[in-house]
Order: sequence, then structure tokens, then C-alpha cells
Amino acid sequence: MQTPRLHIPRLALAATASVLAAIGAIQAVPSIAHHAFASEFDSSRPIVLSGTVTRARFVNPHSWVYIDVRDNAGNVTNWGFEFGTPSSLRGSGITRETIQAGTRVRIAGFRAKNGWPFGYSTTLVLADGRRFSTGSAPDAPAPPVN
Repeated sequence: MQTPRLHIPRLALAATASVLAAIGAIQAVPSIAHHAFASEFDSSRPIVLSGTVTRARFVNPHSWVYIDVRDNAGNVTNWGFEFGTPSSLRGSGITRETIQAGTRVRIAGFRAKNGWPFGYSTTLVLADGRRFSTGSAPDAPAPPVN
């Protein structure tokens, strides 16, 4: 006795493939959403700080620059600022040589929602007056004046 062959119509195969593709696309959305500006930073808390670069990390998906900031009492706090991708920074004219440890900078951006000494940088100004755009989040607000 021969086993009967199962024939699945092509339309059913195409429909199944479409449903599986849609499920895969829906599951990918949370991985994109975690990079949104609004999830980590507070647009109602602009910040402008001056300090000395202690470390710069040009990594994907976001570069980070850390600066020592001295308050009026003389206390030093190391602040971390999220910058755009290394390629967006290169497009703005920023390279590893531009921001090295010891470089004096002024950074304008927005504070982290958690209140810790972290922020999102929109603008970097060097001691010689050169100004660079540093953010690349599509949902970030306009930079504060610095």
C-alpha cells in the first residue's frame, strides 16, 4: 500500500510565509525601540557642562565621551555623554584625534532620566571655538543653546 502524498496549494504556502515574516518583523521592533532618545533621556532637562575629556569610546551603536566636571565647591564628577555613531561623528568632522583625553570641551545636551551623571550630547564645542553636532537620534529634540 502506498502512502498518500500531501499536496499543499501554493497559495497556502505563500500565506504561511507571509504570516511568519510578519511575526518576525513584529518581534524585531523592541530591539529598535531601545535606542530611542525618549527612553533614557529627559527633553525637559537640558544641560550645558564644561570639562576635561577623560575617555572617548567610538563604538556602535553609540559613541560615549566622559568628562570631568568641577562644581563651584571644587568637587569633580565624571559625566558620561552618549554621542552618535562613529560614522555620523566622522560626518560632522569628529575623529578620535579631535576628542582625546585632556581635551577641554563644552557639551550641550539633555540629562538622563535616572538623574545620574549621564546625558545625551547634541553639541560639542572645543576650547578653540570649533562646534560639532554630536547626536544622531531621530527623536531627539533641538539642542539647547550653549
